[in-house]
Amino acid sequence: MKKVLLTCFFAAQAFFAFSQIYVEGVKLEPSNTGQYIELDPQFRSDGRCTFTVDYGQPNAREKYVTDEAGHHFDFHSLVDGLNAFYDEGWEVAQVTDTQERGRRFLLKRRY
Repeated sequence: MKKVLLTCFFAAQAFFAFSQIYVEGVKLEPSNTGQYIELDPQFRSDGRCTFTVDYGQPNAREKYVTDEAGHHFDFHSLVDGLNAFYDEGWEVAQVTDTQERGRRFLLKRRY
């Protein structure tokens, strides 16, 4: 029973560990993002997806979604990633298709 409870506890910790969005270890907050961010999805061969995020950060090379420690984070799919951003208070305001970069998403803060 103790092992089951510990397993459930650690599974819950893993689930809630990504309850906030980080870009290269920097938490996205109203104080550092403003009202809009832009997402550029990057797809892996196995169907997983990560995003580069432009929130107006000073160093444009630092832009991948990461965990709190700065390790790159992959989502199960594009929709999984967009749902994670929605859960954090962002909604898609505009979708742009470009030939050279594919689809890009402009997100607006909901609150």
